[in-house]
Amino acid sequence: MWLRRLAAEHDIASFRSGNSTLDGWLEAAAFTADAKGTARVYVWPDTGNAIQGYVAIAPHSLDAGDLPRRLGRGEPAQIPSYLIAKLALDKGLQGRGLGAALLSAALEVIIEASDRSGGRYVVVDAIDEKADSFYRHHGFTATTMPRRLVLKMSSARKERDPATRAADS
Repeated sequence: MWLRRLAAEHDIASFRSGNSTLDGWLEAAAFTADAKGTARVYVWPDTGNAIQGYVAIAPHSLDAGDLPRRLGRGEPAQIPSYLIAKLALDKGLQGRGLGAALLSAALEVIIEASDRSGGRYVVVDAIDEKADSFYRHHGFTATTMPRRLVLKMSSARKERDPATRAADS
């Protein structure tokens, strides 16, 4: 899967994930968020530039107090992290393992950023129970906040590679 930065030639209007919040954000706020630098938006376009999936990634500061004791022990009060602010796959492609591929591609972007500037965790606020289950399946751990999950960067390095996941299972 090849992610590309969101650009004017990408057809966002036809994207439908089945979640109106995620669909609406792509159409109404994605270009603004990317332009202002509050998030970087990456898309997975088809050959006609229709969006098949997208992810928004932002720098983040995680409160150590929100982590379970086993993760938060020894951490500074504010932990440099990356937030997967949005992750959505077109409804027609769901159920084929492509959500995992989109997550893997997002982790690749985050790991590259972490290699350049640091960062200890990947953070996600699951939009619903289905998303919560998806992220837990991919190694994310619950925090003390409802539907907030984290993944250590070291685990993200393993999770991004399906071959590594299969070997670790």
